[in-house]
Parts: sequence; structure tokens; C-alpha cells
Amino acid sequence: MSDLPDLETGVKSKERRKQVIDAAAKCFRELGFHGCSIAKISKAAGMSPGHIYYHFANKEAIVEALVSHQESSLYELINEIALSPPDERIAVSLKRHTARMVDIHTSPEFNGLWLEIAAEASRNPGVAEVLQLSHDGIHAKLEEEFLKRARTNSDADMHRIRTGMDVIASLFSGLSQHAATRALGSEWDKQLFINMVNEIIECLFGEY
Repeated sequence: MSDLPDLETGVKSKERRKQVIDAAAKCFRELGFHGCSIAKISKAAGMSPGHIYYHFANKEAIVEALVSHQESSLYELINEIALSPPDERIAVSLKRHTARMVDIHTSPEFNGLWLEIAAEASRNPGVAEVLQLSHDGIHAKLEEEFLKRARTNSDADMHRIRTGMDVIASLFSGLSQHAATRALGSEWDKQLFINMVNEIIECLFGEY
């Protein structure tokens, strides 16, 4: 018996889920979390509410899928770092991806949705937990790759590496907020910004 029908069903289900996620992302960006109901998501997706509930139990489940989708670019970056030479310095691995991270965190599509989810997390414990679990997973994976490359086992240096990761995360989080509120200004020099971020990375991780 062929497994092809099951495979086709799985592919179609994946496509449907993506259709819902894309529609929800657009809806959340335009109307906010509370202004975007399952009915509005179903209309944007071009499918019935029943089909939405077949793939997602509720709106929080859609948010969980959105968070995973949003952070897939960060996991891609971590995977690329994992494939880099094991003796390569942390700073070198990171700086190779600075420009791409700046592009991601200045993208209106990324920021509009991300800031809406973050705002909802401050009010909704369920969304906050989804966001925290996602962040913890990314942090743990990145820390694992960094510690593999660290040329020291001292507690002080490990603590410095972990704190340096928080500094970089905060920097890009701030960049997202600035970009979303148009606080970067018309004279923002993207290349100079990238160069300065690389200087900070070298300062934080240069000895590792």
C-alpha cells in the first residue's frame, strides 16, 4: 500500500496551517491582538472558522505558531553558526550575520507583528509563557554553540559570555522598537550601524 495519500494529506495540512498563520499575522499587524478575532482571521485566510479550529485550538495556539515562525530566522542563524569551523572565534561567527540581523529587525513585517505579540504578553500570561519558552529555547541553543567555542572553562568567562548574549539581544530588541516607531530617522546610516554593532561584538567576545 502506498504512503502517498498520507504524504499529500500532510503537505495539504501544512499549507493550510501556513495559510492561517499568514492571515493571522496580517490581521494582528493591522488590528492588534484584541481587534483580530477568529472570524476575522478566517475571512482573511479564505476558510471557515471550523477549518481554523481544526488546525488551531484557539487564538493563543495561533500566536504560539506565529512566535515559532517569527523566530525561525534566529534558529537558522544558530544552525549556520553550528556549521562554522569549530575553532572559529565567537566574534567572527556572529559578525558574519550582523547585516542579516539588522535587516530582520528593521523589517516592518517582522516588527509590526513582534511588537504586537510582546505588548500582548505584558497583559496575557498565556502569551507571555509562549514567548518566554521560545526565548529560553533560542538562548539555550545559542549558549550551547558559544560555549563549545569558548577557549576557557572559568565561571567568570562563562558568565561574561552569557551576559554578552543578553547585551546583543537587548541591542536588537531596541533596534526593532526604534524601527517600528520610526525613531531611526531619515539620516540613519545602516552600514555605520552594522559596523558599530560589529565593534560591540568584538569588544564583548573578541577574546573568545
